[in-house]
Amino acid sequence: MKVYVHTFANLRDYAPTGKGSFEIALADGAPVADVFATLRIPPTVEAVILVNGRRADQTTPLAAGDEVTLFPPMEGG
Repeated sequence: MKVYVHTFANLRDYAPTGKGSFEIALADGAPVADVFATLRIPPTVEAVILVNGRRADQTTPLAAGDEVTLFPPMEGG
């Protein structure tokens, strides 16, 4: 299945195309963790994860056509 990935800030460094938005192929029903593995994002890198605009985590299962958005945690006030 194909999913669409959008990366921002330092997470864009892991994009295979060097661009912030791209698609990748994963096994049917793969969890978000497989996106991290495919992009070779180290486990020490923190990210806020959205799937189709809703908060998710690395165990969230994906379906074909899902949009995964990754951006660094925000701090400040």
